[in-house]
Amino acid sequence: MYESTFPYNFILSFFFGFFFIVSNILFSICVSKNKGVRKIFFFKEFQPIIIFFLIFCLYTSILNIIVINDFKNLSVVIFSIFFLQLLYILKNLIYLRPLIYLNLKLNEKLILLVFFSLFLISILPMSDADSMSIYQYLPITIYNEGLGEIDLFQNLEFTLLSNTEIMLLFSSIFKSDNLGAQLNLITLLFFILIKFKEHKNFSLIVLSSPLIIYFISTQKLQLFFGLIFLLLFILVNRKLIKKKFELFIFILLLVFYSSGKFSYILFTIPLYIYFFYKNLSNYKYIIIYSVLSFIIVYVPLLSIKQIYFNNIFAPFFENFFGYGVESYNAFVFDMRRNAGWLSNPGDISLYFKPFISFELSSISSSLGLVFLLMLFNLKLHKTTKYFSIIVIVLVLLTGQILPRYYLEAFLLLAFFYKPGNYFTKFFIYSQISVIFLISVVYIFISYVKLDVIDNRLNYMNKFTYSFFNSRQLNDNPLNGNILDYSLARHSVFFDKNVYSSRYISLLNQYNNNVENNSLNFIAKNSIKYLIVKSADSLPSCILIKEIGETYRQHAVRNFLTKHKKTKYKIFEIKDNKCDNKIK
Repeated sequence: MYESTFPYNFILSFFFGFFFIVSNILFSICVSKNKGVRKIFFFKEFQPIIIFFLIFCLYTSILNIIVINDFKNLSVVIFSIFFLQLLYILKNLIYLRPLIYLNLKLNEKLILLVFFSLFLISILPMSDADSMSIYQYLPITIYNEGLGEIDLFQNLEFTLLSNTEIMLLFSSIFKSDNLGAQLNLITLLFFILIKFKEHKNFSLIVLSSPLIIYFISTQKLQLFFGLIFLLLFILVNRKLIKKKFELFIFILLLVFYSSGKFSYILFTIPLYIYFFYKNLSNYKYIIIYSVLSFIIVYVPLLSIKQIYFNNIFAPFFENFFGYGVESYNAFVFDMRRNAGWLSNPGDISLYFKPFISFELSSISSSLGLVFLLMLFNLKLHKTTKYFSIIVIVLVLLTGQILPRYYLEAFLLLAFFYKPGNYFTKFFIYSQISVIFLISVVYIFISYVKLDVIDNRLNYMNKFTYSFFNSRQLNDNPLNGNILDYSLARHSVFFDKNVYSSRYISLLNQYNNNVENNSLNFIAKNSIKYLIVKSADSLPSCILIKEIGETYRQHAVRNFLTKHKKTKYKIFEIKDNKCDNKIK
């Protein structure tokens, strides 16, 4: 599926995605200079990026409508709209002239140098597990086959469909598997370049966070949506919402933010209440605009979930709505038990993870010590109306512990923080130096040692573990459906006849009916081959024959960590005498 969607040419794999994002920025700037637009809404200096977010909001709604109707010419519609945008840019090039004359000081040039190093990372082939298994896999599936062809036995995570995955359809349309990573980084740069000198401290703090490496190397659009949240808070806090139409735009973008991921709804509620309180005199308009925004953003998305998953909230609330899909319940049960959720409150190290990492393999998974310093700044919390505290409390109440869940709180504090002492500045510049050093090493390995420009396969074999594993299987072509116990999740690199053990593992944790879960799965999916470490773990009623072996590489988040390969055996099912055991 990957090979039929994305080119292996390095330049082509990122250029069109990059061109699309940058063109939308230029379009936003041109529109913001239009006198007619300024009469409708203004928002002061933030108008260009607000228009930028609005464009993606409307694009997303269009994509959802196309997906609902299973329209095959999706690319034609998007290219037509994009072509009209390009014509508008060409017609208004005069508005872009000031961009050429940026007069930057040395420290500002150094900030842009860090950005450039991060950009070189963002255009590398996708390599993180979540992107391969969810964030790119689902959009690619929709783009190539439509939602009607989705096999939940292969990937239950598809039920988590949100506007993040819908937006990443642009990756398939523009043939860039790294479009999401680029969008995260370029959106941050666009935000910062608006009154660059005033946002210099903000850029330094954000770029000093080790997690920035993660955000610009994953296709997960967390940074993109996090910046929407920050921007909306600024609009309310600085009382920049003056006109009726500005009320509508604010609400529309807030609803759009909430649709990026199910958990974002938690952060949306307090911000909506704060906005409602600040604009209480316009409560009638707020209610009307809220309903209208919900229709624009959510109705198409929820319609997709109802049509294809029989539950608008899938995979959640299955029992409440009476569908009783055991696999959904098992999936939700698992999410509460994985590494992203608090399972051992007595483990003290968990409470340090947002600020510092004690393991080399997770060096890019913390927000940095500057985050800790900002948390102890009471004056800063007063400035942010204690919203950072509210966000953190909401995260903790849900039991989530991964540092990236605190992004919205971190961005709020970073924007309003003014480092006034050398101690704080020391931490900021120390962290940003480390980030830059890590980036340079990663760039050297990727572009020089692995020569990714001339041969993307070198890089993908090294860092994209799922790609490596799929090629191992290609060396042992099998004619029939395969259950691969080495795969924790399916990925975009495997053919449709390959099934991971994910579905079985979920049910095993949920109902503890280990043997029966495997037998049912094998029968329902007509499994002919098994890839497993040892035959001892297989039901004895299945007669098998060993026909070969293969090696598997497992996911690691850090390029400094050595990849380990594990040997697995390939078995062919010769006979299945388990009919009396299957329920």
